[in-house]
Amino acid sequence: MPQPTTPSPASPPTAAPWPWRVTLWAILGLAAWTRLYHLGVPSMWWDEILVPLTARFPVAYILDFVRHCEMHPPLYHLFIKLVEAAGTSDFALRLPSALCGLAAIYACWRLFSDLYDRPTGLVAAGFLAGSAMQVWHVRQVRPYAILTLLFIFSLYFLLRFLRRPQWDDLWRLAAVNAVLFLLHYFTFQIAFAEGVVLLLSWRPGGRGTTTGQLAAFAGATLAVAAPVFFFFFLPSQTTLSIFSDKAGFAAIGRLIAEYAAMVLWSHDDAAMRLAMGALVLAGAVAMARRVPRELAACLLLVVVPAAVLFCMRKTAYFSPRHFLYMTVPAALFAGQAARLLPRQWLALPLALALAALGTAGVVFGHPEAYYEATSYRHPVFVTDFKPMARELAWRLRPGQVVASSDPGTVNAVSWYLDRFTSENPFKVQHLGASSGDFALTFFAPYNTWGHLGKTEAEFVAAVGPIDKVEQVLNARLYELPIRREPAPVVDAVPFHLRRRAAFPDFYRQAASFARMTVNPYWGGEALATENDRPASLEYRLENAAGDAPQLLQWVIEYKNEGKGSTMAFSAVFDDEEPAPLFTSTGPDPAGSRTVNIVRDRPYRRLALRLTTVCAPYTARYPGGNLETAAFRGFDLEIAPVGLFDSPGLAVREEGLGKIEHNEANLWRWGLGPKSELRFELPRDGRYILECDFANVIPGQSLAVAANGEVLAVVSDMAADAVKSLRLPINGRKGTNAVAIAYGDWNQGKTSFAPTDLRPMALFFRKLRLVPAP
Repeated sequence: MPQPTTPSPASPPTAAPWPWRVTLWAILGLAAWTRLYHLGVPSMWWDEILVPLTARFPVAYILDFVRHCEMHPPLYHLFIKLVEAAGTSDFALRLPSALCGLAAIYACWRLFSDLYDRPTGLVAAGFLAGSAMQVWHVRQVRPYAILTLLFIFSLYFLLRFLRRPQWDDLWRLAAVNAVLFLLHYFTFQIAFAEGVVLLLSWRPGGRGTTTGQLAAFAGATLAVAAPVFFFFFLPSQTTLSIFSDKAGFAAIGRLIAEYAAMVLWSHDDAAMRLAMGALVLAGAVAMARRVPRELAACLLLVVVPAAVLFCMRKTAYFSPRHFLYMTVPAALFAGQAARLLPRQWLALPLALALAALGTAGVVFGHPEAYYEATSYRHPVFVTDFKPMARELAWRLRPGQVVASSDPGTVNAVSWYLDRFTSENPFKVQHLGASSGDFALTFFAPYNTWGHLGKTEAEFVAAVGPIDKVEQVLNARLYELPIRREPAPVVDAVPFHLRRRAAFPDFYRQAASFARMTVNPYWGGEALATENDRPASLEYRLENAAGDAPQLLQWVIEYKNEGKGSTMAFSAVFDDEEPAPLFTSTGPDPAGSRTVNIVRDRPYRRLALRLTTVCAPYTARYPGGNLETAAFRGFDLEIAPVGLFDSPGLAVREEGLGKIEHNEANLWRWGLGPKSELRFELPRDGRYILECDFANVIPGQSLAVAANGEVLAVVSDMAADAVKSLRLPINGRKGTNAVAIAYGDWNQGKTSFAPTDLRPMALFFRKLRLVPAP
């Protein structure tokens, strides 16, 4: 529908008379007061501090984080990475957002004055300056201040295009939106609404948006939106959560109404909201009289995204900040109300009054919400990280052994502890081999004890005696007495030792560690305390079983999910050089490794040593990725040689259980469907497969093959059959494989041990390769 009149903008604001310029600077001064005052005082809350915690990592980590854990595209995180090069204080990190908030006010003045007139631009600037919703969000390390600023330009180019459909404005609109798509996913709704506006403005004969312009806008939008959607949005389980947990229409409707009301200045002062609502409504009426198409466009930009949210019934990750952009059309409507004034100059006191009223409401009415250390407390993430760090900085002593129930809180508190202390007590963790009994400190943020218990009573029952409990803000410090266990003694062979990184047993049983701590989840995990710095761990035992040769089998459980992380395990006999067991380089899907060592020479002491480095590439949600490289525990079985060792061969085993023993037997389970022994030979050679076994499954059968040649088949064995095989193997240069295939196994056709999920097929008492005589 054609507009009844075409507004003629006033002279450029740069040429505005001095009263207008003075009023503008007064508005900006008031806005600077609310946005910059005590900017660095409030503690960052979780969503806020997660940005610098992520941005400190390499770009590869940031992109990985965005693709798997985040609700936003990567642009803002990359921007904060640049900011961190200049400073990492709360003030330095928040300053760009605050400056964008001020720039948005100035942009309202310049652009709306250019599009309409000075009164509209100035009153719009005053409205935006006084918006408590704006003040709240532009003082945080979040992308919404930049989003608001860019949306002002997006709205300006859209409205100017509707007035005069020029290609330049369409391309400028698409360019601004391209940046917005990389800044926030809510741009999808905004760009869709803009597309609806352009579609409704289409007219045959070129009197509105042309078909070519519609196609160009759609193509330019899809060129950016599609890669963002498929490369960043879809891979993230966090973003996909918006499609789950649907609310009822009544619930989402109430939320939309509640959040939209905050656009009329966020504090729940009914009189203030009614006054602002009346001003905005009056401006909308004035706009309808002169530029109804532009009014309709602004309303569609408000209604369409809200309608999309309503249809999605999305309440997860939906908050008032998603409607922050609506303060811009609200400011424009308020500015249009200046058209109803009998004199243009009356816009000056109106604009100044809006800014002053909003400033007074923030500074004097609600200072606790903006300017105190605890101002940004969140109803879910209730720990105030900066005050907590100040308390812990003097409560935790250097060298004190500290563990915690929540890695995310530790990462956030450590962000501040790194600034308040010369040595962060969560990072500088060590325990010497000669250390005696000590007091362990356990840091439990607000009602969080990890998997150690849902309640404090369950936690106490799980960890044993507690000497002291100290309340620190909304967290607790528990002091546990740790009685160090002596190194286990191998009195006789066979011998079994089992160790787990469970809390607090880890601290009793580990001989020593440096820069490691325990994460009390999933049964306990020992983690490095910093990225890119070696962490070490050692367990020890004493050998008093005599000087006979021994077969030592290590079954080591670990987690190494991070790209480039290393976990190097070695065995140390007495004062000898470490004997490498294996090195895991992430990402490693194995989760456990079985390693056999034959010790021919006598020894008195044995140590299992781990050195791990967690690389900063693979992202995780808690503001770091130390959980991607974790030691979980080991089983060590020491057996006499001659049963499961293959002299002179480095054999890789698959489908074989660990060595086990009781008072009567020493055995290994063959696991279905087949067990395999692989080895390398420098030249052809003959070997003997020595195989002694007992059967437990009626009718069991097996077939033994070497390098594809069947050597023996045993069929229809009785359940108590005991057999011994000595089979010649023609070894060949290169890779060789000996395979034992089974006809049945536990949980296969038969379930002889229903509670044991292992596919146990055959009970081996001997299984090894020896050189042929």
